[in-house]
Formats: sequence, C-alpha cells, structure tokens
Amino acid sequence: MSRIRLAQLAVAAASLVLATACSSTAAPAGQSPAAGGDDAHTLSVTGFSGAFADQFKAEVIDPFQKAHPDITVKYRPTTNSAEMLAGLRTNKARATDDIVIIDSSVQRTANEEGLFAKLTEQEVPNLANLVDDAVVQKGYGPALSIDTLAIVYNPSLVKTPPTNWQGLGDKQYAGQLVLQIADTRGIALIAGLSKEMGRDYQDSIDAQLGKLAAMAPNVQTFQPQPNLYDAIRSGSAAIGAGWNARAQALHDQSPEQLAVAVPKGGGVAQISTINRVASSKKTAAANTFIDFAIGTEAQKGLAERGFYGPVDKRVTLPENLKSRVAAKDGLLADAAPIDWAWISPKYADWVQRIQREVIGG
Repeated sequence: MSRIRLAQLAVAAASLVLATACSSTAAPAGQSPAAGGDDAHTLSVTGFSGAFADQFKAEVIDPFQKAHPDITVKYRPTTNSAEMLAGLRTNKARATDDIVIIDSSVQRTANEEGLFAKLTEQEVPNLANLVDDAVVQKGYGPALSIDTLAIVYNPSLVKTPPTNWQGLGDKQYAGQLVLQIADTRGIALIAGLSKEMGRDYQDSIDAQLGKLAAMAPNVQTFQPQPNLYDAIRSGSAAIGAGWNARAQALHDQSPEQLAVAVPKGGGVAQISTINRVASSKKTAAANTFIDFAIGTEAQKGLAERGFYGPVDKRVTLPENLKSRVAAKDGLLADAAPIDWAWISPKYADWVQRIQREVIGG
C-alpha cells in the first residue's frame, strides 16, 4: 500500500475517533449543556443580602448540601424584592435563577405574571405541615420565614425605648432617628400606626402618612449607609425601625450597642416566601430544596439561631425565645392586622406616597 494511501486512512480514522468523542459530550441541537451533566444539579438561589444571607446559608444551605451532596446550591444576595421582581421579568423566558426568596407583598404580582411555578404536596410534601400564616397564596410558594417590624435602638443613647410606634416622633429623638421606609418596612409601619391610631388602612392611609411626616423633623437620614443597624451600633444614630430577626442576632453579638423592642400589640408580620421560578428546568432539585427549607430541621435552626418565626407547625419554640421571635405565641400575639394580599396591588403606590409625602415632604 502506498504511503499516500496509508496517510489517507490514518486521517479518516482520526476523524472517526474525534466525531465519536464529540458526540458523547456535546448537547443535542437546541439544548443547553446544563440540561445534562453537572450544571443540571446546581441550583441558583436568589434572596436577601446581609444577616439573612448568613443565617440562610448556615441553617438551610449547608445542612441541605450535607443531606444532598449531589446538589450544589449557589446563593446570590440581592438588595430587595423590587430588584428581584425586575430580574424575574427581564429573564422570564430563560431563567437565570431556579429559586427566589421574595417578600409576600411582591410574590403575588410575580404569581399573576406567571413568573413562579405552582407547587403541590406531591412535589413538596412539607407543604402539608405549614402554619396557617405560611400559606400565602394557595398553590404557590409558601412562606420561608416570618418576621416582624421592631424598634431598634442603641441602649447607651436610649435608656427606655418608646412603647408604641408614634413614640418615634418624640422630640427627644430629634436628629437621632433613622427611618429606611421606602420599602416593605414603610408598609409595615403604616399597618402598625393604623392599629395604634384606630384607623383602617383599607379605607385610607392619609392620617398614617401624616403621622410619619410629623416624625420627619427627627430623622437624621432616610438612607443610612450601609444600613440602619450599623448606624445605630456605631452611635451615629440612636433609634430606628427595622426587622426583628436581624436586630436580635446583632443584639447577641453586641448587646451594649444594639437592643430591640416590639411595641406591645404592635407587632407587624412580614413574610418572606420561597418560590420555584416557572422557567427553571431544574424542577426536581428545586422542589427538593424548597421541601427541605420549610421542613423541621431548617425551620428549627432559623428560629433558634436566626430568630425567624417558624413556618413548620411541628417546631416548638423554647420558652426563652418566645419573647424574641415572630410567632403567634411570641411577638405576634395581638399583632397589628396586615393583609398582604390586599396590599400587594397598592404596594408601589404606597411606597411612592411615602417617598413623596414623608421623605420628600
């Protein structure tokens, strides 16, 4: 056989080997490589930043990955629910996230726009074990955690905190108050003020906004940097309204710099929901993660070390935690009523009114 013929046969054989190798690793036409292979077992989870992210990793992600070593969870912290909703809308056709943790007030809008998938007890068995408040919109993502608005203060600057929300307007706090309320905190504060003032926010929020506007002269800033908790801990501000769970955790780190008080009967439940993104292709892994996150182990950890109200009815709070956790037998006893489903379509308008009539007024 001639040298030329041998060379031709060698090239053909090499081409056959290369084609065979490529056919075993390349994805079929029109299919992302992530549909098979390692990426199919990597979940992208978007949620809140700061202390929430730390607690969520410690109490949910780490134990989940220990129990499910075949699934990798990547967490992407985001500033707020409005930012999450914008991202979901932008990527509606092709998901960049598989699971999103978002405020219940914004979740309903996402549900109506088809951004989140419906869930069943067959897919997520722990849906059968939820407390009543954790069923936010039947058939959709459940609550992951329950929190409450609280008065946060520096005990070296404030010896006795106000006993109600209206007390934040006391002249003794002039120039020392921080109110970061152009978001869900402002909505919750309106609900708390409504109960104190004997008003129904479903009728009008004019008087409540007027009360907030009357507090404005006390406000040092409506945009504390990096956040109101650090401003209060450092002593650059004395008092403000923030989330109880985060404040309780920071109190345990530095009790001499930060303390927490929830007005008696003035707790306002705030619910964070956990949702599977409708366009995600990782349905089974996402369902497994959500089921774990709302189950007993994760919820017990979030309650006992993160100070979040548990959504699993099988979790019982120790007596020493009842006065520190947002639960009906704790800080939400006789809470201010708040109907997030009713508020949801009015959320953006209320925030705009806060910005215009309180912050900009």
